[in-house]
Amino acid sequence: MYKTILCAIEDSEEGASVLAKAKEFAQVCNAKLLVTHIISYSLLPKDYQKELKENALPSIESKAAALDIPLKNVSVKFGKAYEQICLLAEKKNADLIILGTHSKKGIQALIGSTANGVANYAKCDVTLIKV
Repeated sequence: MYKTILCAIEDSEEGASVLAKAKEFAQVCNAKLLVTHIISYSLLPKDYQKELKENALPSIESKAAALDIPLKNVSVKFGKAYEQICLLAEKKNADLIILGTHSKKGIQALIGSTANGVANYAKCDVTLIKV
């Protein structure tokens, strides 16, 4: 079964829902659960990026703490979401990545761009949760 699971979430109620489901799955597997939130890379000044992280981190930590996930297992990163998720999964030796996907029309109904990138580039299993 899985030993280390990385859950990538948005800073939203949907993200909290995805995290809750990931927590349940991690408990079934008796796996370590890591949580990350990716802020899309921008060419904005570093001070502004720092401010974005300072605003997002408490919210992500709060979502994790509500599920008794240790804060040392929470991170906020900058960059292309799918790249950062895959890099973190490799670095932390995750054997499963869990992330949410939105219901949209057309080709996007199948899989979102971040989910598509993760599914194509991850070196481990990927599970999508429809939100």
